[in-house]
Amino acid sequence: MSRITNNWVTLISTAAFSIEAVLVELLYVMASIPTLAIAAGSMPIAGAMVLIINGFVFRNKFTIFKGNGWKMLIVGGALFTAADFMWFDSVDRIGSGKTMLLTIPAEEVFIVLLAIVFLAERMLKLQLVGIGVAIVGFTISAASNVSGNGVHFQIGDLEAILSATFNALAITLFAKLIVRYNPTEVSGWIMLISGLVINAIQYTFYPPHLSVIDWLYLIGFSFIALAAFTLYNVSMKRIGSSMTSIITSTSLILTVVIQLAMVPFGIALTLPSNLALALLGGGISVAGICISSKAEQKREKTEEKIKDKNMEVITN
Repeated sequence: MSRITNNWVTLISTAAFSIEAVLVELLYVMASIPTLAIAAGSMPIAGAMVLIINGFVFRNKFTIFKGNGWKMLIVGGALFTAADFMWFDSVDRIGSGKTMLLTIPAEEVFIVLLAIVFLAERMLKLQLVGIGVAIVGFTISAASNVSGNGVHFQIGDLEAILSATFNALAITLFAKLIVRYNPTEVSGWIMLISGLVINAIQYTFYPPHLSVIDWLYLIGFSFIALAAFTLYNVSMKRIGSSMTSIITSTSLILTVVIQLAMVPFGIALTLPSNLALALLGGGISVAGICISSKAEQKREKTEEKIKDKNMEVITN
């Protein structure tokens, strides 16, 4: 499949992430559906749909439970559940735009730090520069709740950062899983497991009262969640994590743009207190992610050339 087609897969995933974030807030504001109920209702539906499509439409066999993949799947599912739980609650507290501005750059930084600490990867100087730029942008975005009394760091901000931490750990495991298994199957099981766990938490502590219309909303929303997460994993397998992170990082700004587009219609979504500061931080974060990812691509190409030369020497 061509590079252009693969990039389009990532672009659709990016748009779906932004739409998903705004819809969570929109369903809470307009339909009074609790954000946790949105996660609990939509995630298992999306996961089940992915597995049905994978097994019965594309005729792919379920292989992840035949080897040791299920162990990473369970751990990754637990991490993704924690990340998902905090992400949805963060949208409830500080709005979809602020949540995306915090989680995406923080997630990218944490992924790189995890590679350094646990995988003993050596970072290029340009990568470290990119990480530094992303941290500056992330800090500026975190400070966008500025008022006359100074900066207010809220619980929602902390939840967004913790969500990014858990999601970075989960993505590290997913990257290994999708090399060995079908990314569609991995996505389906992760969403199903996560959704069922969140359902158990929700109905144990604060069961929601949802109408038939609410459930129709959740079923519709599950298609967006399905597209965002599944296409992200497919993109990682096709074009690599570096290019995927570059393209999907733009969703943090796209989310705020969608929010602003709804203002003329009288829809009161929660925007960062200092919008200019939030967008500035988001733009700087995207620049940092691009620098870091480009450096990673350069290193991968260098390693490939070295391998090719070694193969030529062995052949000769």
